[in-house]
Amino acid sequence: MSAPAPPIRVRHWRELPLDAGGRSLVEASAGTGKTWTIGVLYLRLLLESSPALRVEQIVVTTFTDAAAQELRERLRTRLTTTAAAAAAAPPAVGAPSGAMSKGIAAEAAPTGEQKADDVAWLHARWADEPTRREDLRRLRLALADFDRAPIGTLHGVCRRILAEHPLEGGGDFEPGAPTSGEALLDELARDAWRVLHQGDGDDGDPFEAAGIARPSLHQFTRTLREVLRPGVRIDADGELLDDLRADTPADFAGRVHALLADRALFQSRKTALANALRGFADFLCGDDAALKDSAPEHLRRFDVADQIAPARQQAFIAEPLIVELRARFARYEAALCRPRLRFWKAQQEQAERWRGERLAARGQTTFDEMVRQAHAAIVARPLLADALFADWPVALVDEFQDTDALQYGILDRVYREADGSKRGRLVMIGDPKQAIYGFRGGDPLAYRRARSHADHALTLATNHRSSRACVDAVNAFFEHAGPALGRSPGCDIVVEPVLASGRADATPLTIDGVAVTRPLVLHHQTDDPGSAPARRRAALTACARQIATMLADGRHALGGVPLAPGDIAVLLPRNSDIVALRALLQARGVPCVGGARDSVFAGDWAFELHVVLQALLADDDDGALRAAMLTGLWGAGIAEVAALDQDAAAWQAAAERRRELRATWQRRGVLAVVMQLAEAAAGRLLAGPSGERDLTDLRHLGELLQQHAAEVAGPRELLAWFAAQRDGDGGDDDAADERQLRIESDARRVQLLTLHKSKGLEFPIVFLPLSWAHEAQRASPPWLVAHDDEPGRRLSYAPDDHARACRDGQDERFRTLYVALTRAVHACHVYTLPPDRPANARAKSPKVDPDRSPLDAMVQTLLTVERARLPCIEWRDGWPRDEARLAADPSLTAPRRARVLPPPPPPRMRLSFSALVGAARAGVEEAPADDEALAAEVIVATAMPAPDAIAPDPLAPAAEEPHPALLALAGSRGTAFGNALHAVFEDRAFDRPLREQAGMIAGALAKAGVAATMPLPELAARLGERLDGALAAELAPGLRLGEVPATAQRAEMSFHFPLDDVRVDALRAACARHGEPDLLPPLSLSRLRGLMTGAIDLVFEHADRWYVLDYKGNWLGERLSDYQGAALRATMDHAHYRLQALVYTVALRRLLRQRLPGFDPARHLGGYVYLFVRAAGLAPGAGVFAERFEDALVAAVDAAFAARVEEPA
Repeated sequence: MSAPAPPIRVRHWRELPLDAGGRSLVEASAGTGKTWTIGVLYLRLLLESSPALRVEQIVVTTFTDAAAQELRERLRTRLTTTAAAAAAAPPAVGAPSGAMSKGIAAEAAPTGEQKADDVAWLHARWADEPTRREDLRRLRLALADFDRAPIGTLHGVCRRILAEHPLEGGGDFEPGAPTSGEALLDELARDAWRVLHQGDGDDGDPFEAAGIARPSLHQFTRTLREVLRPGVRIDADGELLDDLRADTPADFAGRVHALLADRALFQSRKTALANALRGFADFLCGDDAALKDSAPEHLRRFDVADQIAPARQQAFIAEPLIVELRARFARYEAALCRPRLRFWKAQQEQAERWRGERLAARGQTTFDEMVRQAHAAIVARPLLADALFADWPVALVDEFQDTDALQYGILDRVYREADGSKRGRLVMIGDPKQAIYGFRGGDPLAYRRARSHADHALTLATNHRSSRACVDAVNAFFEHAGPALGRSPGCDIVVEPVLASGRADATPLTIDGVAVTRPLVLHHQTDDPGSAPARRRAALTACARQIATMLADGRHALGGVPLAPGDIAVLLPRNSDIVALRALLQARGVPCVGGARDSVFAGDWAFELHVVLQALLADDDDGALRAAMLTGLWGAGIAEVAALDQDAAAWQAAAERRRELRATWQRRGVLAVVMQLAEAAAGRLLAGPSGERDLTDLRHLGELLQQHAAEVAGPRELLAWFAAQRDGDGGDDDAADERQLRIESDARRVQLLTLHKSKGLEFPIVFLPLSWAHEAQRASPPWLVAHDDEPGRRLSYAPDDHARACRDGQDERFRTLYVALTRAVHACHVYTLPPDRPANARAKSPKVDPDRSPLDAMVQTLLTVERARLPCIEWRDGWPRDEARLAADPSLTAPRRARVLPPPPPPRMRLSFSALVGAARAGVEEAPADDEALAAEVIVATAMPAPDAIAPDPLAPAAEEPHPALLALAGSRGTAFGNALHAVFEDRAFDRPLREQAGMIAGALAKAGVAATMPLPELAARLGERLDGALAAELAPGLRLGEVPATAQRAEMSFHFPLDDVRVDALRAACARHGEPDLLPPLSLSRLRGLMTGAIDLVFEHADRWYVLDYKGNWLGERLSDYQGAALRATMDHAHYRLQALVYTVALRRLLRQRLPGFDPARHLGGYVYLFVRAAGLAPGAGVFAERFEDALVAAVDAAFAARVEEPA
């Protein structure tokens, strides 16, 4: 099978095909504007697609929830600014208008010629006025629907697939709540370990039976975690060692011995290979002792050049018996591994079964489980892939280099027809040079397969992050050290030189006022400090010295502003390195903060809080109380605790404090205890350099404990969970978000992060003091390996796969070095050691590939390059030794005063019209006729006349007689009757009169629970006649509802729009400015926050005008005059129906403005009609209240609801 053709390269984002039937690839480098490109491609999809795409049809994914939220807001901003530019007056032919340029400036490409690139593209489109109007319509529609846009993580997409297609996904109708997969894996590992150690003694040791050296619980848990990751395969089928021996001919060993008896085959005194061949043949024929320990290695290497006589080597290799023996050795090695693979296969199947059962029982799921279930459902049910493609014909997938085989399998199947042809448009955006999450399942081979499926590719080659000098230095580093990010054979991930936009040059890094021209500084220490720990200590100490000196000497500045701690980041391989460097920096007065994902459970305060909380529950444990008192949180000294035995009063006081804290826990919860302890310790803590951080950590721990307390049975279970979190490693990335350390002043401190956590971030100055130590970690089998010809990863014990796993690990460390070197905006300081140094203090030789660090490998090459050829790179001999101490920052050490908390904002509510005027509780869904209760008071007021009005006036005109049609339905009133009327109008057949649909009417009456004074069939007949009359009533000259075709009507049109702190007085003022001062009644709220929602009974179109209509079944009286003229208007005003009509008109105006090309309120808005069906059609104008609000009033109220400046009508 021939290799697929490489994708066609395009030079510009405007040239990248986005139409259906293909796949596009966007390959970025660090800082090249990937997110901006996603935004402009998203805009192209909305504006250029034919037929038009809705935002609900474009799925956009990225790697983390935080990145997804940021991306969503970036896309919303781009749509908003572009819509504002499109709404401006169309520019004259020539340069883009000022409004357009300013409107898009926030999201325009960062610098240089690209700064106006998208503006110029839009300007060219909008030179055609119809195109501009159509673009504006699409943009407004996109913004209106943007909250429904599927923008999130791939895990979120999988969760949505399972939620919206539960039958196909094989899950519940409501997916479980996401939980930490790592915590569940630990639980499964402990249970599996217990089963293995409590099994039937007659079965023997299960590890020994499988040929596995007995692991520790930690090692067992690590391996079980690996085999349970998505896409991991265990090929356990095949022959065992006994099968291989049984298949070996009885004379096999004899024939091998006869062949090897020819001494002329071998070089002088070379017997190792011959002995290995004889021993293996004898072993196959039943002699267990014949195979020596060294034999497999000789057979594996098969070094004929060293062992076989030169003239006989080719013939020896081709000898059929030798070919057969080598084939049997390959089978032997596979058979030797098979019991171990079967062991782990059984553990995998058992743990997967337990996991499914426990997640189902707990109503939970994990992020990996979502991917597994979604992939299985899509592969097994092609119709599900078709349904997903119908929903999402386009996908933009960011950080594609971090996808795994299952995730790509989902995307590949959705965007591929059953016959294998491509469909829709899949746009893959990523940077393979930043694929550094293999330990989480990220698979570079999945990216390579996806890249081979792309039809077109765009390379982003301009760095907008770093200064020109910094870009040039990194380019030179990889040019001379080697562009390949790996040492594996055929490594195809290479660093290509990129251009620099120069954006960062506006705020240059200067030393003594002179701009830095060699921003990549290699601090080369030729004197080896000795042991590995001594090397780490020396590098971290030198780094702390250099940072303190740079901040204290006043020579360094960024854009003329003195260098501040917040301008510096240090990237380190391990969390323990962060802890060590933090102490060194704090000792020199440098404010610093650990990495953004440093778990709060890993800190010292988590340990101390755990000790104190345990003491609170241990009434009879004096030792626990003494331990708690010795913590910094309690605050007692050693001498004070030692004196307790002689001081009964002090002991009683300590016990009383424990009792009070325990009572607080029982009454108010664990958070109250933590806050009480923190308040008592605040004076001591704030006296230290990390006091603010310590108090923040304590409050954060209290909040997490309080949150989890609702999920466990009691305090002891809570402490067990606390202990598990302290022992854990932070869990899933998404689940660990809430556990990260946090503090408001972090931005003003030196940032300390691990290398992996720095991905996606940028810092003015970066230090890499320990990248030389980023070496291979010692690992025991089995290994997970990926192969080019198969998706996913495979568990293996094979020696060849061990070598592959080691090479893959080093390749990923090369990519991690690239990530670290490209975080800097202005300068990067890298500490190096001689690459040929001994591996450790006891070793005599250095580490080599693939065990050594990538930095060592690259420095070894750089040391052979003349320094004159590296003008952008500065070499400094030795690590910094100058000491300095930074003066305290007054803003960080000033006396702290608690700020007054702001008043709580008004609650967010779901408001309908009835809730707005106080007739219904906010948040409760209304029935269609609930608002008719608002008119009840006026009916009660007119039903019983005043005493002085009982006697008729003899001079008054004769009283109006009751109307028979009104009396015929007088016994049917109330909300239930109104709801039945709405159902009849919504469900009626348009092709025949309602009097012929009595069965449907009777069903609606019964379903609504109407308490009738006559049999329902009779009531249904009367009501049908009356409603036919209402449909024939004239609503406006030449307009009758019964004559409006069904295609021009939309019943029960729901709407909702946000209320973002809308001021009620602004609404009232808007009404008053346009002649309606009494339209808005007094309200109990002064501000509205939440959602305005409702359902308009009917929206219909007549003569190119759109109308709002509301059916009313209100009983207003028995005379026609009660439904006409002033009486009808009084009912409308009393029930605030005109306000309801205004809200409905605003909703209709917003809809038409978004969806109707060339919308003009004066031409397209027809007004509103309230149809009181009891009287409509009985006389001209009876039961019909029709009106049209002034366009200026509607526009003003619309602007007030949107909390914006009033716009022209």
